[in-house]
Amino acid sequence: MKIYFDSSALIAAMVEEEEHHAAALGALADPEEGFTSTHALAETFATLTSGRLEIQLTPQEATQVIESNVAQRLQVLELSMADYRKAMQGSQAAGARGGAIYDMLHLQAARRGEAARILTINVRHLQTFAPDLKEIISLP
Repeated sequence: MKIYFDSSALIAAMVEEEEHHAAALGALADPEEGFTSTHALAETFATLTSGRLEIQLTPQEATQVIESNVAQRLQVLELSMADYRKAMQGSQAAGARGGAIYDMLHLQAARRGEAARILTINVRHLQTFAPDLKEIISLP
């Protein structure tokens, strides 16, 4: 089963203080046909280095954590300009504005990769923007 990990699921897996850490780590440890996107890697890097969490990693530390915990375990889908266009066009129908484009990019990556399941901490947001995927969007 193809499983897409968005950045919130990746962060939960890597940061012990996160509420869904154990479940996310378990899913990441045994990813079956797990995949993520280049967009998710960038969001994860930004969060790990921003100080928003109880920890703040240096760029070098964040890169190492992402490499060892994500890049070596999951396939990484590179988003193309066509993917960005689809996400932006889909925003109109979904009523997504501003920073919600980042959720739309996760949804586009999951669609393109033919995910059978989408793991996220932001279940309600993603389900709102993609009612057609509601049944496969879940917490880790």
